[in-house]
Amino acid sequence: MRIRRFFYNKHSEASLARVRRKVLTASLDGLLVAPVASRPFEQFLRDLPHRLPCVFFDSFIPGVAHLSSIGQDSVQSGVLSGRLMKMLVTEPGHVAVIRVLPRDFHIDDRVRGLLSYCGQCPHVTTEVYDADGDGGHGGMDRIFARIFRLHPDLRGIFVSNASTHRAAAFVKSRGAAGRVHVVGYDLIDENVRYLREGVIDFLISQQPERQGYEGIRTLYRHVVLKEAVPKKVTMQIDIITSENVDFYRS
Repeated sequence: MRIRRFFYNKHSEASLARVRRKVLTASLDGLLVAPVASRPFEQFLRDLPHRLPCVFFDSFIPGVAHLSSIGQDSVQSGVLSGRLMKMLVTEPGHVAVIRVLPRDFHIDDRVRGLLSYCGQCPHVTTEVYDADGDGGHGGMDRIFARIFRLHPDLRGIFVSNASTHRAAAFVKSRGAAGRVHVVGYDLIDENVRYLREGVIDFLISQQPERQGYEGIRTLYRHVVLKEAVPKKVTMQIDIITSENVDFYRS
């Protein structure tokens, strides 16, 4: 097997178009793709040759032909995040839900799952705020400043992707750690630092390394071994805290 990597900027459709041209002329036998810019990716994938087996990981695009998909149940991970937030927010108050743009199907599903759970909690009010994931810290800081200004009863912030550290940095700068709880995703270094400090309460892990491994393994079984492969591989939903993060990462 020989693996080729194609990198694109999910905030740039021009970048995606350049990668599309490279992929279409690369004479591939299989494609493993993280369609994290779901909507622009739809046409990209529809233009692929029908014979080319395609495996999704991390995100998923409904209605687009594919061999297999690997990832979490995004709705259920949002529900779990809602339950964690309910455990943290014991007094009546507001929870800000940060939906990071560009919107992906799995991001929308996480938000929907959390809202469905928090909707059953009469002491918690929620509101969704859209934040440009490519807008730099300044753009998100303005949103957080607005949230703090409008909601003196702010008790929690849920971030729908790996930008959780941006919320944590703002909460820390306001001296609100421990009073405003933060729940989000992914064990990137910035998030782990704030998790260890106690500014982030919980992170949900998606096991990205295992997703990539399972994706290549699925293509190998299909293309080389001619074996039947599962249509969907569902990853477990791991809750990471400051107490277990070092053991989990090792």
